[in-house]
Amino acid sequence: MSETSKMTSHQVVLGIDCGTQSMKAILYHLQSQKIVARASAPLELDPITVNADSQNSPASPVIGRAEQHPHKWIKALHICFQSLAPTIQRHNYQLCGLGVSGQQHGMVPLDKDLQVIRPAKLWCDVEAAVEAKEFTDWASDVMSYRMLAGRKVHWSTPPGFTAPKVLWMKKNEPELWERVRWIMLPHDYVTLCLSTGLGYDLNVDCDDSHFIPSVAHLDVSSVIPTTDLGDASGTGFLHPEKSEYVPELTKLIHDNFEECLPRILSPNEISGYLSKQWNDILLGKATKDDEYLDNDKEEDRIRIPISVGTGDNMASALGCKCIKTGNVVLSLGTSGTIFGVSESSQFSKEDHVLPTSSLSSSPSYSSSPPLSSSSSIAPFRDATGRYLPLVCVMSCTGVLNCVLKNWCSMDHEEAIVLAKDVPVGCHGLTFLPYLGGERTPDWPHATGALLGLTPQNMVCMGGGHTTSTKTSAGILYRCAMEGITFLLADALEEMLLSCRQRQQQGKDDNHDHDQYDNTDTPSIMVVGGGSKNPLWRQMLADVLGVNLLFPTEPESAALGAAFQAGAVATGVNMIQFIDQQPVPVEDVTVTPTTDPTTLQMYRHARQRYREYSTKLFSS
Repeated sequence: MSETSKMTSHQVVLGIDCGTQSMKAILYHLQSQKIVARASAPLELDPITVNADSQNSPASPVIGRAEQHPHKWIKALHICFQSLAPTIQRHNYQLCGLGVSGQQHGMVPLDKDLQVIRPAKLWCDVEAAVEAKEFTDWASDVMSYRMLAGRKVHWSTPPGFTAPKVLWMKKNEPELWERVRWIMLPHDYVTLCLSTGLGYDLNVDCDDSHFIPSVAHLDVSSVIPTTDLGDASGTGFLHPEKSEYVPELTKLIHDNFEECLPRILSPNEISGYLSKQWNDILLGKATKDDEYLDNDKEEDRIRIPISVGTGDNMASALGCKCIKTGNVVLSLGTSGTIFGVSESSQFSKEDHVLPTSSLSSSPSYSSSPPLSSSSSIAPFRDATGRYLPLVCVMSCTGVLNCVLKNWCSMDHEEAIVLAKDVPVGCHGLTFLPYLGGERTPDWPHATGALLGLTPQNMVCMGGGHTTSTKTSAGILYRCAMEGITFLLADALEEMLLSCRQRQQQGKDDNHDHDQYDNTDTPSIMVVGGGSKNPLWRQMLADVLGVNLLFPTEPESAALGAAFQAGAVATGVNMIQFIDQQPVPVEDVTVTPTTDPTTLQMYRHARQRYREYSTKLFSS
């Protein structure tokens, strides 16, 4: 008898994804294997300004800074729980597990009383560019000595990773640094709140930044935060092949810094149990035998396990069943990521990362060198105990939304209609999408740019006349989309280059590595908010030169968190549980164009993009 057949009609698990732009939560019904309810709450970055030099000088934004107060996540949890509570209680659902996915890399500092010391510096915060270079140099020396007895290793640690942010705080905010007891990641903090009751007393109508969570019900000295291998692998401190931090790396911060990091759990371990406080918000009074109790005795309360959780990319891999080697996923969120599962570590003797990929060259493939080195490919762990080589670009849907809001003043649907009439190449215009710097290539100080203006294409844009505003908006929208697509194409080719290098290394070393079939046109599973854009779908297929598949559930990270919770709740191995879950895919596969004129126009437009980018930002 399968595990699914053992489920009752009332049992559900809750998957939560703490993203950059919103908190999403879904209820997954274990017996029917369907989502039965969902909720979301918007999230915004904190306004970032520095004090003016005088009363007559306006405050200005801090370039490269992107922060979000963790109390915003607590408020979003309240909103989601209050939205789901009526459904759970109306259908008498039994919540038997909960899992949390979260945006990777964010630095959440807590003091000894579990109070947030400062806003979280997020994955897209590149203010620590100098510290990233310092940490990379120090860590490369340390790892060369530790890992290979003197052979050179490049331990690439981008500004987006956690370690440079920690070093930045230590150097720039010494008074705040003195208060640090814990440094954790966003999903770790949300999990901590749910298991300890932190934040249950927040009033959603009040200013969350001045909120001080009550800890009167807690013995704070006994609380030990937890994390998983997947999210920990994005800190810069995790061993590339073992389930532990590297002491020599943590000591680059200070001698006892490892004691400030969460305890690493294995994929099927339980992080804790849903606290009474959050249980009451979501389910009402504690339940036993499906009936609500009038007392608050802890022994009468059904304990709801919270899984270890993971980073959003790792959870997304679970949510679209990317659990086998050869599967590749493209996620179009605030950032864009490309990843696939590997059975072996991506640690290399010649470079920090050399991942594998199943992809062959695209029709718009450029024979020129990649804009960045293979060190941009992250040697992440996945949420099943294996490996998840990943390449990330910071400039994705967030950039497209910014262009839409500030230049087009319309919604995506209207912009798509207008952009469909714009030819490939946008009349010679090129948009560089690096509005907040970029991670792949590693250009933290890069900025966006609109290049190639001529009298002719200015006429196409309407010359500024009000009557042609919509025409201009269509061109700008498509131009931005092309720039992001070319950025993703370069990232994909970087994965391909590393695949070839690793395959050659395997031949030279006579080692067995993951095997891929590169003879047929591959396909990519596309997820995230941008995956619903029909114009972008075809553009990606044409430029990447691959068939694109689309899961019907867009919130793959929240679904992956629910899958993880389900595995823990049922006691089934993570991979086995997920393999039993259906992940429906849309009937239509988007295929690349075969029109030679269109392909040639994309090649020319992409070459312009690469030349402009290199001239402006490459060192």
